[in-house]
Amino acid sequence: MTKDIKGPSKQELQSRAVKLSIYGSGISFLIIAAVGIVSDSITLLLDAVTIFVIFVVALLTRFSVQTVHRPPDHRYNFGYTKYEPFTVVIQAGLIIITCFVSVNFAIQDILHPDDITGYSLPVIVEVVSGLISILIMWYIASIGRKTDSAMLKGAAMQWKIEAMLSFGIAAGFLIGLILRAKGYTNITPYVDPSMAIILAMVLVIEPLKTMGHTVPELLDAAPGEHIQTTVRKIVDKYKPHSFGVVRLRTRKAGGKIFVDVCFLVKGNMTVIETAELTDNFQRDVEEHLPDSDVLVHFKHKR
Repeated sequence: MTKDIKGPSKQELQSRAVKLSIYGSGISFLIIAAVGIVSDSITLLLDAVTIFVIFVVALLTRFSVQTVHRPPDHRYNFGYTKYEPFTVVIQAGLIIITCFVSVNFAIQDILHPDDITGYSLPVIVEVVSGLISILIMWYIASIGRKTDSAMLKGAAMQWKIEAMLSFGIAAGFLIGLILRAKGYTNITPYVDPSMAIILAMVLVIEPLKTMGHTVPELLDAAPGEHIQTTVRKIVDKYKPHSFGVVRLRTRKAGGKIFVDVCFLVKGNMTVIETAELTDNFQRDVEEHLPDSDVLVHFKHKR
């Protein structure tokens, strides 16, 4: 359920969060990519590509935030709310692609081992990157909850993954640093690619789950059970005013719920009575699901 927000509008809050994601990912990408190239580390380059994905998606999210709030028009009769799940699917898809491409490069590094040039600088950079990612994730997640935005929740997920990746890489490089100091130079070339494969396999789980529940939304599948239950309870409340329900359909696009119901009514029911039933039904739905679009039909019982 969308929460009432005082002060800045939902769009303003979302825009601030997206701007932070753009600037944070842009700066982090440049720093980590530079260190990755200098260190000749496939794992750092994986991290840099992951952050670049966050940067690209943040640009797309900025456009989507400006678009989803537009009212319906002659071209998009149901509004622009599907831009939200569309953006979330792209977010998840790019992370999945990045993980599998990284695994491919890591396997090549295992087959043709080559140790990175240094471990100290990557450890420092990744720890700092992880701390920054946590702060950005916390802010974006809080705005996502306040505005009930799937896009921002997806962006927060990306920053959570980035934080996990950064700390995981730092731990791996620390192990490599210890192994090198102990003289195990025959093992250290495999630390970097092995770490990349493990992290990629762990990080791909969350976006796969996101895909699983967002793609059906794009295909107009029925929303979650709690939404369907809420709508059915309201419909049941109005059944005594009619002979039953011919059809009940619900779908979700972003934060918006679409409800389409057709009541079977008495033949002598007046236009005023049907209008009153419609107004009351819409009011009840909007009270429980504030961001909703309700359409009521009537069919006379023969």
